[in-house]
Amino acid sequence: MNSRLTTRHLGGMLMASLLTLALTVVACGGEEVVEEVQETVEWSYSGAGGPENWASLSADNARCGEGTQQSPIDITGYELGSSPPISFSYRKEAEAVTNGGHLISVRYPTGNRLGFGERTYQLETVTAHTPSEHHIDGTSYPLELQLLHSQVFGDVAVISMLYEIGEANPVVQEIIDNIPADVGTVDVTGILNARGLMTKDSGYYSYKGSMTSPPCAEPADRFIMLEIGTVSQAQVDALQGLTGPNNRPLQPSNGRAIATSGSRSGP
Repeated sequence: MNSRLTTRHLGGMLMASLLTLALTVVACGGEEVVEEVQETVEWSYSGAGGPENWASLSADNARCGEGTQQSPIDITGYELGSSPPISFSYRKEAEAVTNGGHLISVRYPTGNRLGFGERTYQLETVTAHTPSEHHIDGTSYPLELQLLHSQVFGDVAVISMLYEIGEANPVVQEIIDNIPADVGTVDVTGILNARGLMTKDSGYYSYKGSMTSPPCAEPADRFIMLEIGTVSQAQVDALQGLTGPNNRPLQPSNGRAIATSGSRSGP
């Protein structure tokens, strides 16, 4: 089985199974027969479905506990690398916004490209995490947007954009304004043009990691942009009010190399 993430993985991101046993008495030829009924527990960020239990929710989630390239990590001890620049060619608007209960995601159609050297990826979804999943030199941020890109053959690249408290962010506000009030998905047109997600500084940190929600597929090329954006406290509160805190705890780096294509100023 290919461990790389596919669109089908993404479609199943919001559910995983924890097998619990319920006893049911069934009459059969005058005798009582005990049947095992399987119930499912949704993966989440706390309680029985929390990150510490993801690996036991389903055999498909084994990498959440056994993987050696898991994300997120603290971005520290990085060295200047010789990686090619990232180029964004984003043109299309979003086609749907989903309130998954513990994840807010925006889906995009084909047509928003990410270039990295000779490789080209297509933007699939944007998810919001409050607080951030990645840390930079031990510092956590109020919000991290993760932009999932894929190739035809299953390779994935995830761009993370970090935000600190400051001026309200118009792109984040547009997401908030279109989130369904209840769990579910709404189709949207003519909004959330992906160009608004682009940063002015194309510098980044990079390492080999994984997806940060079940089934925690690895490997995934992870990029954390150097440019730190701003978001208002009210916007963070609005997102977290719908999902609660939804950041996976930091994972062991296991000696992985972390490269940077430049440097940044500020906290």
